[in-house]
Amino acid sequence: MYFPVIPYSFIYNCVRLCWRDVLWGYEHKLVGWEFIVGIANFRVSNGSVEPLEIDLVCLGEFDIREIEIGLCSLAGSEERPSVVDSRMKWLFVALKWLFENKNEIADPLGEVELIYEDFDFPSEIESFVRYMPPLDGYKPEEHSAQQNLERLFFNWHSFLEESARKFG
Repeated sequence: MYFPVIPYSFIYNCVRLCWRDVLWGYEHKLVGWEFIVGIANFRVSNGSVEPLEIDLVCLGEFDIREIEIGLCSLAGSEERPSVVDSRMKWLFVALKWLFENKNEIADPLGEVELIYEDFDFPSEIESFVRYMPPLDGYKPEEHSAQQNLERLFFNWHSFLEESARKFG
């Protein structure tokens, strides 16, 4: 699965992840064991006394199996599934990071296309995937190439704002 290299600190500050979300990201190779330990450390430093989280803080690269077991236990012990799909949270993280760093990326809309494909073509982002036809009556042929690009970036920004409200 394509997922841009995103600093863990950005992810921590971007969206609140439950352990099921972290498990989804780990299973899809979006984050590594360091992220799991980092989330546990963040929670413990903010007052968590969950024994499994405390145990995770003490683990390192030679304890991958124990980290995975702890993660699965934490995810399985959550009271109820997240109201929001884990996949959509990670999609939001990737797209937000790309948008905020679009000036440093040669083809940010090309990156969006890779994410669109690897996240199984989510309809929620079709309005800013270049090769998808508009479904809202917009006619690209009646506008300049620049106007069409501006529209894609506007739609991308709108998706991020809506998602931020949803996950906030």
